[in-house]
Amino acid sequence: MTDKEKKKPELLNGHIPAGHIPKPIVMPDYLAKYPVIQTNEMRDRYKAVFNDQFAEYKELSAEVHAVLKKFNELDALLKQLPHHPESIYEQERISKVLQEYKKKKNSAFLEKKERCEYLKNKLSHIKQRIQDYDKVMNWNIET
Repeated sequence: MTDKEKKKPELLNGHIPAGHIPKPIVMPDYLAKYPVIQTNEMRDRYKAVFNDQFAEYKELSAEVHAVLKKFNELDALLKQLPHHPESIYEQERISKVLQEYKKKKNSAFLEKKERCEYLKNKLSHIKQRIQDYDKVMNWNIET
Protein backbone atom coordinates (compact mmCIF):
# COMPACT_ATOMS: atom_id res chain seq x y z
CA MET A 1 0.00 0.00 0.00
CA THR A 2 1.45 3.38 -1.00
CA ASP A 3 1.54 6.51 1.17
CA LYS A 4 -1.04 8.12 -1.10
CA GLU A 5 -3.51 5.26 -0.53
CA LYS A 6 -3.00 5.45 3.24
CA LYS A 7 -3.81 9.18 3.38
CA LYS A 8 -6.96 8.94 1.28
CA PRO A 9 -10.02 9.75 3.41
CA GLU A 10 -12.59 7.04 3.93
CA LEU A 11 -15.77 7.62 1.94
CA LEU A 12 -19.01 6.50 3.49
CA ASN A 13 -21.60 5.30 1.01
CA GLY A 14 -25.19 4.44 1.83
CA HIS A 15 -26.02 4.08 5.50
CA ILE A 16 -23.96 5.46 8.35
CA PRO A 17 -22.15 2.64 10.15
CA ALA A 18 -23.11 1.85 13.75
CA GLY A 19 -20.92 3.70 16.22
CA HIS A 20 -19.95 6.42 13.74
CA ILE A 21 -19.84 9.74 15.54
CA PRO A 22 -19.98 12.72 13.19
CA LYS A 23 -17.80 15.71 13.94
CA PRO A 24 -19.88 18.58 15.30
CA ILE A 25 -20.11 21.71 13.23
CA VAL A 26 -19.38 24.64 15.50
CA MET A 27 -21.31 27.70 14.43
CA PRO A 28 -20.37 31.07 15.85
CA ASP A 29 -23.06 32.55 18.10
CA TYR A 30 -23.39 35.72 16.06
CA LEU A 31 -24.86 33.81 13.09
CA ALA A 32 -27.98 33.04 15.12
CA LYS A 33 -27.95 36.27 17.10
CA TYR A 34 -27.82 38.50 14.01
CA PRO A 35 -30.23 37.10 11.40
CA VAL A 36 -31.39 38.97 8.29
CA ILE A 37 -32.49 42.51 9.16
CA GLN A 38 -36.24 43.04 8.81
CA THR A 39 -36.79 46.58 10.10
CA ASN A 40 -35.04 49.94 10.45
CA GLU A 41 -35.00 49.41 14.23
CA MET A 42 -33.09 46.12 13.79
CA ARG A 43 -30.66 47.91 11.48
CA ASP A 44 -30.10 50.62 14.10
CA ARG A 45 -29.42 47.99 16.80
CA TYR A 46 -26.96 46.15 14.54
CA LYS A 47 -25.21 49.41 13.70
CA ALA A 48 -24.92 50.31 17.40
CA VAL A 49 -23.38 46.90 18.18
CA PHE A 50 -21.03 47.28 15.24
CA ASN A 51 -19.88 50.74 16.33
CA ASP A 52 -19.45 49.64 19.95
CA GLN A 53 -17.46 46.51 19.19
CA PHE A 54 -15.48 48.02 16.33
CA ALA A 55 -13.71 50.24 18.85
CA GLU A 56 -12.76 47.15 20.90
CA TYR A 57 -11.64 45.34 17.75
CA LYS A 58 -9.42 48.23 16.59
CA GLU A 59 -7.72 48.46 19.98
CA LEU A 60 -7.27 44.69 20.26
CA SER A 61 -6.07 44.38 16.66
CA ALA A 62 -3.40 47.06 17.17
CA GLU A 63 -2.23 45.31 20.34
CA VAL A 64 -2.12 41.86 18.69
CA HIS A 65 -0.22 43.19 15.68
CA ALA A 66 2.31 44.94 17.95
CA VAL A 67 2.89 41.72 19.89
CA LEU A 68 3.22 39.70 16.67
CA LYS A 69 5.81 42.19 15.42
CA LYS A 70 7.72 41.84 18.70
CA PHE A 71 7.57 38.02 18.45
CA ASN A 72 8.98 38.22 14.91
CA GLU A 73 11.83 40.41 16.17
CA LEU A 74 12.50 37.98 19.03
CA ASP A 75 12.43 35.01 16.64
CA ALA A 76 15.08 36.74 14.53
CA LEU A 77 17.20 37.41 17.64
CA LEU A 78 16.85 33.82 18.84
CA LYS A 79 18.16 32.54 15.51
CA GLN A 80 21.30 34.64 16.03
CA LEU A 81 22.06 33.15 19.45
CA PRO A 82 24.90 30.65 19.57
CA HIS A 83 23.65 27.06 19.37
CA HIS A 84 26.37 25.81 21.71
CA PRO A 85 27.14 28.53 24.27
CA GLU A 86 30.64 28.40 25.72
CA SER A 87 29.78 28.79 29.41
CA ILE A 88 27.17 27.18 31.63
CA TYR A 89 26.08 30.68 32.65
CA GLU A 90 25.27 31.51 29.01
CA GLN A 91 23.43 28.22 28.56
CA GLU A 92 21.27 28.88 31.63
CA ARG A 93 20.61 32.49 30.60
CA ILE A 94 19.54 31.48 27.08
CA SER A 95 17.41 28.67 28.50
CA LYS A 96 15.60 31.05 30.87
CA VAL A 97 14.97 33.54 28.06
CA LEU A 98 13.57 30.77 25.86
CA GLN A 99 11.29 29.49 28.62
CA GLU A 100 9.97 32.98 29.34
CA TYR A 101 9.47 33.63 25.64
CA LYS A 102 7.50 30.40 25.13
CA LYS A 103 5.39 31.13 28.22
CA LYS A 104 4.50 34.61 26.94
CA LYS A 105 3.78 33.34 23.44
CA ASN A 106 1.33 30.72 24.73
CA SER A 107 -0.42 32.73 27.44
CA ALA A 108 -3.04 35.44 27.34
CA PHE A 109 -1.78 36.55 23.95
CA LEU A 110 -3.48 33.58 22.27
CA GLU A 111 -6.76 34.47 23.98
CA LYS A 112 -6.48 38.05 22.73
CA LYS A 113 -5.62 36.84 19.25
CA GLU A 114 -8.66 34.53 19.20
CA ARG A 115 -10.92 37.31 20.51
CA CYS A 116 -9.61 39.63 17.81
CA GLU A 117 -10.34 37.06 15.10
CA TYR A 118 -13.81 36.41 16.55
CA LEU A 119 -14.61 40.14 16.59
CA LYS A 120 -13.34 40.54 13.05
CA ASN A 121 -15.65 37.77 11.81
CA LYS A 122 -18.60 39.01 13.88
CA LEU A 123 -18.21 42.58 12.66
CA SER A 124 -17.92 41.37 9.07
CA HIS A 125 -21.14 39.41 9.51
CA ILE A 126 -23.02 42.37 11.00
CA LYS A 127 -21.68 44.72 8.34
CA GLN A 128 -22.82 42.32 5.61
CA ARG A 129 -26.30 42.12 7.15
CA ILE A 130 -26.52 45.93 7.20
CA GLN A 131 -25.31 46.19 3.60
CA ASP A 132 -27.78 43.54 2.45
CA TYR A 133 -30.64 45.38 4.15
CA ASP A 134 -29.56 48.70 2.65
CA LYS A 135 -29.48 47.15 -0.84
CA VAL A 136 -33.01 45.80 -0.45
CA MET A 137 -34.28 49.11 0.91
CA ASN A 138 -32.63 51.09 -1.90
CA TRP A 139 -34.04 48.66 -4.46
CA ASN A 140 -37.53 49.13 -3.00
CA ILE A 141 -37.19 52.93 -3.11
CA GLU A 142 -36.06 52.93 -6.76
CA THR A 143 -39.11 50.98 -8.02
